[in-house]
Formats: sequence, C-alpha cells, structure tokens
Amino acid sequence: MNQKKALSRLLAAVTLSTALVYPQAASAAAPAPVLHDDNPSGHFGDWYTGAVPPNASDDKPVILFVQGLHSSYKTWYTTDGFYDAAYNAGYRTAFVQLKDADGTGGNMWTNGAKLAEVIKKVADYYGVSKINIIAHSKGGIDTQTALVHYGAHPYVNVVHQLSTPNKGSELADMAYSNWAGWLADILGKKDDAVYSLQTSYMANFRSQTDNRAESRSTKTYMAAGTGDDGMFSPTWFAHAVLPGEDDGAVSVDSAFGLTYGIKSFTKDISHGQIAKASHTWDLVEPKLQKASIREHANKVSKDDKSKSSTVEESSVILRGGEVEDNVTETFFLESGIDQFNLDTMTSSEDTVVTLISPSGKEYEADRSEKSDSEDEPEIFKDAVHHFIEVEEPEAGEWTLQVEGSDDAFFMVGSVDGGEEAKVKASKKVFKKGDKAKISVDLGKNEIDQSLLEKANLTRSLNGEKASVLDEVKFAVKEDELTGNFTVPTKPGVYNLSFDVTGINEDGEPFTRSINYNFAVTNSDGELEK
Repeated sequence: MNQKKALSRLLAAVTLSTALVYPQAASAAAPAPVLHDDNPSGHFGDWYTGAVPPNASDDKPVILFVQGLHSSYKTWYTTDGFYDAAYNAGYRTAFVQLKDADGTGGNMWTNGAKLAEVIKKVADYYGVSKINIIAHSKGGIDTQTALVHYGAHPYVNVVHQLSTPNKGSELADMAYSNWAGWLADILGKKDDAVYSLQTSYMANFRSQTDNRAESRSTKTYMAAGTGDDGMFSPTWFAHAVLPGEDDGAVSVDSAFGLTYGIKSFTKDISHGQIAKASHTWDLVEPKLQKASIREHANKVSKDDKSKSSTVEESSVILRGGEVEDNVTETFFLESGIDQFNLDTMTSSEDTVVTLISPSGKEYEADRSEKSDSEDEPEIFKDAVHHFIEVEEPEAGEWTLQVEGSDDAFFMVGSVDGGEEAKVKASKKVFKKGDKAKISVDLGKNEIDQSLLEKANLTRSLNGEKASVLDEVKFAVKEDELTGNFTVPTKPGVYNLSFDVTGINEDGEPFTRSINYNFAVTNSDGELEK
C-alpha cells in the first residue's frame, strides 16, 4: 500500500495538538429541529426545519442539508455537526429524510424525485425564491437528480458537495464483484443505492445529465478528501481499492467529476470527517454567500472530462467467497516489496483468519470489533476486519486460511513497493451486442501463460449472491494480456473479475487482481431506474 501520507498525518497530528492548547470559544448547541411529518407511516419524505437563530437575516440564504448513503438527517444534527455551526452563524436551515432513513437505500431517481418536492416545500416555508444546499456524498447525486431531472433547479442557487462520487465509487463495484459479492449480500449492503453508485452506472447517469442545460443553472461547488481514520482503519484499507488519492470512500477524481463544477477545496481528512463542522464549515460557509453563476477561477478543466477509454493501475490482490469450515486461497508475491497489508472482512467475529508464508510462518490476524463509527465506509460497514501487516514479505506462494461457518469473506491485499498492473478498457457503457476489449500491461515483466485463467463475468443483482454467467478468454499479444468479448444482450451492470500472474526479471511470479465494471444499456441508452 502507498504510505506516502504518513508524514502529512504526523504533521496534522502535531497541528491538532497545538490547536487544542488554544481552543476556540464554544458555540451554543442549536435547539432541536421541528419535524414536518409528511409520511406518518415512515421517514421517507419527512423534513425538518431548524430553529431560527437570533442573528438570522434575509441577507443569508436558507440552507437545506442532504445526507449521503444509508444515512439520516442526523448526519447534520450531531456532535460537531453542521446544524450547530449554521445556527451560530445565523443561517435558517432545513433537513430532509430520504429513502435511506427507512432502512434500505434509494437510488438517485427515487430520492431525487422526493427531494425535488421537499426543496419546493422548504422555499415556500421560508418565503424565499431560492435556497442553498449542502450535500454529503451520494446526497450530491440525489440533489443533482432533483434539480436536473425533476424540475427543482429554479429553487436552488448554490449546491456545495462534500465528497460526492460524481463518477461513482469502486467500492460499489467491489460489492457486486465475484470476490466481495458474497459478503456484501450477507451484510445487506446490496441495494438500489449501492447499485447506482457503481462506476459504469454513474457513467451512464453522467451521459443523461451533463448535457442538459439544467445542470448548469445552479452553481455547484465540489470538495474532496484525501485522508482516512488512521492506520488499519477501514478507510485506510479502502485506499488500496480506490484509484489515486481518496478519502477512504470516494476518489478525488470522482469528487471533482463535474466538468462544469467549481473546485472548492481538497483536505487531508476522511469521508466521514468532511461532513464535520470543525473540519470544513469554515471552508464551505464563504461559498454560500456567492450568488453569481459566473465564477470560473477554479472550474474543472475540460481536459479532466472522462474519455471513452479508461486506464487504471492495480497493486492489489483480491479474494472472497462463501465460508463453510475451512477455505484456502493462494497467491504469489515477489521480492522487493516494502510492505504487504491484508484486510480480510467477514460478517462473523468467530471466523478465524490466518496468513501462511512460503516458508511456513503463520501470521494471526488482529481482529477489529464491528464498528458503529459514522466514519466507516457504508458499503462494508458492519463487517469484522481481520488485519495482518507483513514487512518485506518473502517471495513465493502465500496461503490465506479462513475458518468459520455460515459466513463469507472479502480479502484486500495491498502491495506497497511492488509491481503494478496497468489496465486499459475500451469504455464503461455499451449497447447490447457491442464488442468490448480489456488489456493488462505488466511493463517489463512477462505474463505467465501457464497460470492464465479465464475471467469470471457476473451480473450485478440485489438480493442475490454473485454467480458466474460466462467466462472470457484472454490471450497474450505483444506483451499484453488481452481479452475481446461481446457484451451481454440483457441490460444491466456487470463485473469482469480475474487475476493476472506476472514473472519479474528474477523469475519470480506475482499476482495482481483486476475488476472491470461495465454497463449494457437498453435501446434508449438507459439503465433500469
């Protein structure tokens, strides 16, 4: 795993310690918000209005807060929440309950339609023509859907996103992969919300949204995080799966994924911390006062716009599946690795995870308890994490043993300082019958054809365990591993999961895992809503 952030974390800790010596004056806790119970049988569609602060004025916009995946309005009404900060700064506020507040998450179409209704209600309640919105994570996508697709754009002046996965999240891809699908199903994390956050689903959403004039009628600020919640935390291990810099749930590239959006800030904090007032209120609040849509200074360059082809790098090894009694998985590591970090997630605390080196040395995992932390990535929240760290691991075949019953596991092995596989795919969204191509380049290393396996093709489905629909054959051509295939005829989202084994200059084999997420649209170029 890339530990380039270690020094910056140490400096941040020193800065925090210094700040605690000179604490800021305490702010008053805001009175409880008032419920507008528009859904007596549940929470979906309910909304709240915050107390009007004594220093409120018509010069300050009304703020509607929109939370993210599997969250409720309490994201904002909590210790170190934005509600207290906004109240003390003199803002009138409102909150909304989306489908996620009733249990399973809603996709952007379900949540966006209801949010559009609430936006109009909030504007009417306060007697204003336009309001501003602060949205965390998927709440930014739900907000954009309400504005662009459900007619709420005339009622909103400014949207400030906080780590919104505008291009989706690879963690959502993983939830439906051949490796992690079993565990995600047991944890109950495969629902309409997670499904819609897959990167190919979001690529299709962008094609339906970004070319509409309504997408530019509201000024949208974007913010990204690059931190985590500490070494061996779930957000720390998520860095292995997410491309480039990220906050443990959303990559910076995805957070800044609107070509017409305005970059607000990037900060070395986690996905949960970015919605905490002490971390970001002072960065968000000044943007709320800017009414002009003409700001261009930090606008995303058109060069950042996604191209038809995608190129990613992989330095991870992935394993997963059902656990009944004893499960054994193997993989190869090369010499010269600085550190190998392993996070094996299970649903049961009774499941035992052991890593065995080529020479027979056994490494017992350090187990975490199930976390209630608001900062843990929602997609694998409630999982038990089994951590193993190996400094300068020996070269050869390693073995993972998982012992348990009625369980499932998902292993993420992150290689720090080793070889990388460069993956190139033709595109993310196809029409039925299209030809697709994916290639893997291992640089100066050879590809071991004797260990070449077929790639498993699975379809993303809610409420069902991952099952292999087909296998894609690969061949070595011009030092690249290439797979050509015809995409399925049934519209939906799919994952192509496989390992590639390379041989380095010393003749040592090494394993890297690839997951390619793509979508097949219907005749109208859309996916199921």
